[in-house]
Amino acid sequence: MEPATRPKADAKRLTDLGRMPGNSTGYVSSDDEAYEIQVAGNKTALVQPFTLITRAKDLPGSHPMAPKQPPRPPDQEEVSWKVVILVYAIVSICCLYVGGLYYGTKAWAVRSEEELLQASVLHPLFNTEEHFAPEYWQASMQQKDRLEALTTATHATAQALQSVGVPAFLESAGLIGWLRHNRSQLPWDSDGDLGILEADCIQAGASKESLSKAVGEDFAVLKFACTCEEDCAGDNKRMVGRVAHRTTGVCIDIFAYAPVKKSRAWQKEQRYSDIEWWERVNDHADFTFPKDSLLPLQQDTFAGAPMTIPAKPREFLSWEYGQCLGAHVWPWRILLYSPSSDTLAFILAAKGAVFMLGGAGMDALPATMVIFCSAAAVTFLRGGLTLLAVLGICACEFLVVSIRPALCSFRKLHSALIVLAVAVCAQGLQGCLEQLLCQVDDFYLHPRRPKSWTLCVLGTCWDF
Repeated sequence: MEPATRPKADAKRLTDLGRMPGNSTGYVSSDDEAYEIQVAGNKTALVQPFTLITRAKDLPGSHPMAPKQPPRPPDQEEVSWKVVILVYAIVSICCLYVGGLYYGTKAWAVRSEEELLQASVLHPLFNTEEHFAPEYWQASMQQKDRLEALTTATHATAQALQSVGVPAFLESAGLIGWLRHNRSQLPWDSDGDLGILEADCIQAGASKESLSKAVGEDFAVLKFACTCEEDCAGDNKRMVGRVAHRTTGVCIDIFAYAPVKKSRAWQKEQRYSDIEWWERVNDHADFTFPKDSLLPLQQDTFAGAPMTIPAKPREFLSWEYGQCLGAHVWPWRILLYSPSSDTLAFILAAKGAVFMLGGAGMDALPATMVIFCSAAAVTFLRGGLTLLAVLGICACEFLVVSIRPALCSFRKLHSALIVLAVAVCAQGLQGCLEQLLCQVDDFYLHPRRPKSWTLCVLGTCWDF
């Protein structure tokens, strides 16, 4: 039996296999070499398809023999689950913030002075048991009724004091209302305040009995003397008198003023060397001021009737309340004096539409949640509360788009609308910002008088 013979390979076959002849002058004539070349070529042909299949595994979703796909654009890169969770956490916090503003204020927030005047005197913003006489109190009143009663009681008490030889002048909250609200009451005031000079009272020999006769039957003098003689515990010691309106129970507090009995250390500084200092007698807040801010008293009007006021009302008040005499940022300026315009609603609508163009499916959900929060802020909140809510929404929205740029296809336009919304909010909150800056300057940078600080640690205290 003859041995198996190997197939011969001709020169063309050798060339097709990619193998040159063994010598450079001609084709291979050896059957052994031709066989080896043929076997090597067959192995190469078998290995190449498997190599392609192995490389194709690196292309997700592609056919094993498909060509290599181009790289994804940067804004279409796959996002990790941590980033997705962070985005939804930020948007959820934004919605909770808006919901918290609404549910935290819906029971008591007022949106205008007119709404404030229609509110009950038991409204939590200005309900206090310290400012009325319980035996005469009418809890069914509206705030406008209380202000009318306060106006009547203030003028009646001032006239009665004048009739017993003790000129009275408007001070504290009543004087702030005169200065800030067109010579009228503070819309949220709950009692009246009058001042007298201690020396005038002593010289006139005024008493509780004489004032009771002068004020008439519509009012009850709960206490009065030139210095506090009854109900003088705690803070009440600074009030030398109190008169109640019998019909409504509102009260007028009377305070005495006199030259300081002992100068404070800071009043001895060189810059105050030519000032004569006066004080509110027994005042717990140590209200002292230059005499010329109070005297001589001048005549003016208050709530439509004649009233005596200090010589320099603003300066007089600034020594008690500071130089920033605007409405407090919270709650009054935010609730009543920070308007939200229709322009802001249009900007929010445009911003939401641009944001929605960024994605589809689950990628559109963050934009949908932001639009829902914006609509809730404009619909259910008013005034400064809306502005605060929108500022929070803009901050969250900016963070979300910064973390996942692919959510918004028009980032520049979207960013411009965010800046525009923030600018409109800042304009509406301008009064609040000015008041805050004024208070920082007045209290920390250029105080009219030194501020004291007390630090206590483990029972040991230090004053600064």
